[in-house]
Amino acid sequence: MRAVLCLCLWSACVMAAELPKTLRLDLQRPIDPRIAKIESAEFGGGDVHVVRAAVEVRALSGKLKPGDQLVLAGTAWKDARFTFEGRGTMEAPIVIRPEKPGSVSFTGESAVTFHGEHLIVHDLAFVGVTVSRNNEVLFRVGNGEAKPANHCIFNRLRFESCGSTNPANWAKLHLWLMSMRGRGNTVSNSIFRGFKHIGQMIGAAELPKDGLQQLHVLNNRFIDRPKIDDQNGYEILQIGWSGEKAAASGTLIAGNVFENCDGENEIVSLKASDVVVRENQFLGCQGVLSLRSANRVLVQGNVFDGQGQENVGGITLEGSDHVLIGNTFRRLVKQGNYYFWTIAMAAGSAENYGDNGDVAGYGRPKNILITQNRFEHCDSRIAAGAYLRKEFPLLPKNIRVEQNAFIGTKTTTAFDFTADDPSGELPKELHESANTFEP
Repeated sequence: MRAVLCLCLWSACVMAAELPKTLRLDLQRPIDPRIAKIESAEFGGGDVHVVRAAVEVRALSGKLKPGDQLVLAGTAWKDARFTFEGRGTMEAPIVIRPEKPGSVSFTGESAVTFHGEHLIVHDLAFVGVTVSRNNEVLFRVGNGEAKPANHCIFNRLRFESCGSTNPANWAKLHLWLMSMRGRGNTVSNSIFRGFKHIGQMIGAAELPKDGLQQLHVLNNRFIDRPKIDDQNGYEILQIGWSGEKAAASGTLIAGNVFENCDGENEIVSLKASDVVVRENQFLGCQGVLSLRSANRVLVQGNVFDGQGQENVGGITLEGSDHVLIGNTFRRLVKQGNYYFWTIAMAAGSAENYGDNGDVAGYGRPKNILITQNRFEHCDSRIAAGAYLRKEFPLLPKNIRVEQNAFIGTKTTTAFDFTADDPSGELPKELHESANTFEP
């Protein structure tokens, strides 16, 4: 119900704001209405298949009919490893759930895979699951390129303190709590807590070749991801990868809480275009929302609260036609470098990254609107052209900063860093209007 309400409020704000038509909001899909039915326990009326072990799940894979239920009995599913395929319909999905609410916990060296269409996997927990090999996935959605999962819902899952019990393995054994492959899937109302391994809590790097990803990540909690070392690869959530060349995604990330997630400087890494990030809370996370290889991303109504900790940032921008509107940046203090700035636009190496343009490098930040945001007692504001050098010569272009409120500063400009541009063109590309500044 919360997601539906947020969508209505967001739609009203979008209409009022008259967002640029370059945003491809038409690529977004509606919130799946079946989420509300799951939460009210309105399951289908098909046959109920009760299983007590992984071997029984494997035996039923591919055999259930639309509307059937796969019910997991018992409590501790230790060392349970299975792949399950099912093909439901929009009106009659196949439901996978515990026999009693909240009763099933996967433990030991468990790992599961789901693929097919219109599956609803609800109310399963993975607690202290251990790993002893590299490149493990605890909860795999889609079984490779040939066997994706489409139009499925994964609701009220719980991942707690999963990984190797040996700290020496955390930086060596890659682990993903969830990996996503397919179209039109939803991860909702779930908890991801206490993850230490290199790898993502949710990885959705591979975009489908037969349509838009349109993944929905809704109303989840991502909590307590400590910093282990300085390697890349400790993101919480990644959409796309550099090989996708900023392809359109149509993905929505909304209503989530990211708290004490310090794995690396990128909390959420977007390597795909046409993504909406709205009404999330980033609380005391030593990192940023990174628009790394993306165009046309709408970032709206989020809260970035540093809670007084160092190196808690806001947003880094690369690529074109992004809109940042109605966000709050609060108590972001003592940023060590521009990777943790409140808002930072780095110099680029590619003029038109993706969209049938350049296919390598970092896109020039251009045609970006930053409007109606609040900056409350932050030690930094907006950086334009960070890390300009020979390999990255392209400075931001056509940047509009309008109607923002800066609280706790005596300055009269939104920009606290601009690259030294010998041509003198950069200041002409930074347009400020109707911003307010209060000490």
